[in-house]
Amino acid sequence: MSERHDGDDDENNIDNAFSSQENNCLTILLNSLVLFSRNKRIFSLIFTLTVLPLSFLRFSLSFSCHAIKNHIYSLEALAGYALTRFESQHVREESRANALSLLRLKFLYFPPSYLLSLVAAITTVNSAHSAVHNRRFTLQSAIASVKLTWKRPLVTTICIYVVLVLYSQLFFVSAAVTGNNSLSTVPTLFVWAVGSVLQVHLMAVLGLALVASVLEDRFGFDAVRVGSGMMEGRMVCGWFLSFWFALVSGLIGWGWEKLMAAMMDGEDFWKGNKWTVVVGSWEKVGLICLHGIEVVWSYVVTTVFYCQCRKRHVSTNENDSNVFTV
Repeated sequence: MSERHDGDDDENNIDNAFSSQENNCLTILLNSLVLFSRNKRIFSLIFTLTVLPLSFLRFSLSFSCHAIKNHIYSLEALAGYALTRFESQHVREESRANALSLLRLKFLYFPPSYLLSLVAAITTVNSAHSAVHNRRFTLQSAIASVKLTWKRPLVTTICIYVVLVLYSQLFFVSAAVTGNNSLSTVPTLFVWAVGSVLQVHLMAVLGLALVASVLEDRFGFDAVRVGSGMMEGRMVCGWFLSFWFALVSGLIGWGWEKLMAAMMDGEDFWKGNKWTVVVGSWEKVGLICLHGIEVVWSYVVTTVFYCQCRKRHVSTNENDSNVFTV
């Protein structure tokens, strides 16, 4: 009993709040905001140095690809109405050339985006974990954590990518089997419902797997297995958090698509007055910043959720061992 009291004396107020019985999805979100407010300096540095450039690269790639994709779609549609085979072949060759340029553009953006994403994940997760346990975490500590742990998240992210690719292929094959893209039919509706639930579950498990690979000596599919095991007993909460950030990310993406569509109109945007252009520029900056904030917040929330799941598993194992001893 004295050992347990000694351990409780070492815990801080934030740590006790996370381990209370009233923890749920909403309190996890609120506690993550408390961590933000109490560790503004380190999270601001991580946001400015890694997440904001990452967000800018992602939106810049999206904007660059949007015009090329629209041109490809136009060429493919034009090829179907070509009067001769020669004209159709010429249009399709131009379409393939644009597709190759699109692929080269994505390859060009991939190395810096992936590097920033990896560094952002490692530093944010370690910062949030230190904040949960009331430990000091500085920029030097963040750099040291990247040097020490980058290999494990690197392998884990590759495995996460493989899992997501397999899921997407399975989903598209299942949707193709139904033979109808409309949600009006029961089989198609069933496939979309099951696919959505599975996607939300995968996002929660893979998020925990990434955090586990940063904080534990786990990597690859072993980290995915750990993430799946930690979801036991907290599955609904994990689903809610995963759905919440998917919703936030989807709203930001919808706003960006709407802004790009307005920008591509030309007549309505670029030839408008200066105030319209300025407002559009501020909207772009706002969406880029919102996306960056959403990325940092999702890492912090997943780390807090991981800490709760880890504590729950440790306490469960201790109770099981005590019952076995008795």
